Amino acid sequence: MILSQLNGITIRIMKESDYGIVKPFMRDYFHYDEPMGIGLQEPIHLQNEAEVDKEYLSVIKQGLSIVVFDENNKNLLVGIAVAEKMDPKIMEKQHKEAEEMEPNALGRSRKMVAKVERDANIFERCGVSTYMSLIAISVHASMRGKGLLAQLSMCLLNLGRSRGFPLFIGCSSSYYSARTAMNQGLECIHSQAYADYKDEQGRPVFNPPAPHTHMRVVAAKL
Repeated sequence: MILSQLNGITIRIMKESDYGIVKPFMRDYFHYDEPMGIGLQEPIHLQNEAEVDKEYLSVIKQGLSIVVFDENNKNLLVGIAVAEKMDPKIMEKQHKEAEEMEPNALGRSRKMVAKVERDANIFERCGVSTYMSLIAISVHASMRGKGLLAQLSMCLLNLGRSRGFPLFIGCSSSYYSARTAMNQGLECIHSQAYADYKDEQGRPVFNPPAPHTHMRVVAAKL
């Protein structure tokens, strides 16, 4: 299903068959570009690989994820957004799994996201029993700063609205994605400073470069 087609940029719903190109795209333009992965020496894209592949394929089946292609550049994949349905039962399961993960890069990042989601108290704060939850969003390096992230985000919100979700939530680890979201009218309902998220020895778990100082939970009523 095509969501937008303008100036050679086609945005459509992601299909399971797209995962073969989405997976390497995330390796090249998401895992090591988002603040928790910048400068990372561990191969996070290979950690728990079979399980993660299964998780992503299950999410894609929900029909809430998006791919962007540039027809002006040999139909190159230039953007992705992966989103899923969230409710209290799913969140509880995910948080339990995060706590049980080994302390590798993937486990550390999922533990922080779980803490931020718990502290945000989303269901009670926003008065909903379900919402559309953003897992990952990224655009090709060659397309950054050209408004594609905002266009992708708008299509994602419209998709969530058309599926009857009352709320959209994203945990933005990046300053730039959070800024784009808030420029589009989303509200920051909670934030966690990376410097204050520490391990048992009192050391920050993540030390991303400026301007990435906080993970922010952004919300939009749909």
